[in-house]
Amino acid sequence: MKLYVIGVGPGDPELITLKGLKILKDCPLLFYPTGGRETLALSVIEKVVSLKDKRLIELYFPMQKIDELYNHWEELAQRVSSALSESKIGAFITLGDPAFYSTFFYLKPFLEKSGIEMEIIPGISSFSGFSAKLKIPLSLNKEEVVITNADTFLKSLSNYLIFDTIVLLKTHRYLKEIKEFSKKHAYMGLVGKRVGQDLEKIWYNLDEVEENELDYFTLVVLKKL
Repeated sequence: MKLYVIGVGPGDPELITLKGLKILKDCPLLFYPTGGRETLALSVIEKVVSLKDKRLIELYFPMQKIDELYNHWEELAQRVSSALSESKIGAFITLGDPAFYSTFFYLKPFLEKSGIEMEIIPGISSFSGFSAKLKIPLSLNKEEVVITNADTFLKSLSNYLIFDTIVLLKTHRYLKEIKEFSKKHAYMGLVGKRVGQDLEKIWYNLDEVEENELDYFTLVVLKKL
């Protein structure tokens, strides 16, 4: 049994790697994660891959504390293993790059116990896609860059002052605090919502953004002035 884990990029299907696209076209079985609302990874690939003859299995990952979900992840891994025992080969798709905040890695330890062979196909992350859209580097020469989620960032602001570039993910609930930090410590703020997706929106001035315009898929890049 073999499972491919494929990063499908931030939302633009043309950013899927050639290797990832070939595997997606050939795989008879696809697993896709949801949080109970949107199936974004699936909506990306269906623009370039026919799903007509494929078996699709939804894997629900609830937004709860990690220590409450161990049994749930084990159950999902059992579903994956059971389906693979029939098809022998399958693919788990995820937005961005699998190595960055992908729910797949919660299942990996259980899948390894089942003897499933796994191959990870990298994808373009949201912040790489955003940097390309802006036509600016995240780091040059000896500049230091950090990538984290906004919640972690706000718990220890002083620790981040050494960085020339701060990339913040999951920022939609913390816009006020991020604005205050950028003004106090002289950082320029750039905001990207659903980068690479149909509802993409980019702001080149952090002060022009209102919190009610943002959602879960919003990132902020702070660059030291």
